[in-house]
Amino acid sequence: MVAYHSQLKPDAMKRKLILPLTFALLFSGVAYANDFHGYPCTQDCSGHKAGYEWAKKKNITEQENCGGKSNSFVEGCHAWVDDQNTSADKTKTEDGDNGNEATPGVDE
Repeated sequence: MVAYHSQLKPDAMKRKLILPLTFALLFSGVAYANDFHGYPCTQDCSGHKAGYEWAKKKNITEQENCGGKSNSFVEGCHAWVDDQNTSADKTKTEDGDNGNEATPGVDE
């Protein structure tokens, strides 16, 4: 009777290990495959979208005014505030306001 050896050759062993390790590395970030305005989402970003739309509807301008029962909703609200601050800063720059206004009565 011939004895069965379960030992694998080094190349076969590498192949058996490489494939599962590759999948593990590729899919280790699946939980945060999406993001919403820079905030990571775990699934479809629906909580973030709801928070963003709520803040837009309420015209929220300060992150301190963002509230909710879920972290994703609050982050969506924060994204709205961030977007508003970014567009306000961009508008100031486009209008030539760089924040360096001359002080009245002081000669340049």
